[in-house]
Amino acid sequence: MTWLSDLEEDLRAKVDRTDALDELFQLSFSGEDPERVSWCLGKMAQNKCQDMRVLTILISMMGTSPEVDENVAWGLGELAGSGMGDDASVDFLRRMLSSDIDSLRATAAWAVGRYRGRMDIRDAGSERLLEEMVDDPSPLVSMAAKNALEQ
Repeated sequence: MTWLSDLEEDLRAKVDRTDALDELFQLSFSGEDPERVSWCLGKMAQNKCQDMRVLTILISMMGTSPEVDENVAWGLGELAGSGMGDDASVDFLRRMLSSDIDSLRATAAWAVGRYRGRMDIRDAGSERLLEEMVDDPSPLVSMAAKNALEQ
């Protein structure tokens, strides 16, 4: 898809592509290339897009695949850095903390830490899971949990 490739290139160059959100929204429901769509949304969040539709679309894509979930967690963490998100965002991330995929758990832990540190949003369930994850056999997960708890 040429349009999506052009969008990715623009986002890598930090071009504001808020104008593409309607098309990304449509693609998110079509099931066409969800990994690239979720990556573009995560990159928009990283580029400090202040449009709440990014949050809404990311959350709607959760559960599509482990790769998409990791992009959703990354995007939610980036949005927290811009002060965007709420308790519901942390609730979605808490579900990812229980994944059997190390990289997804680590990314979700990082994102929860961003909500803790940047927005002072915490919940008991995430706190408990992060504390358990400190002793995770995966060094990636363990370090992400430690860092999140220090936020």
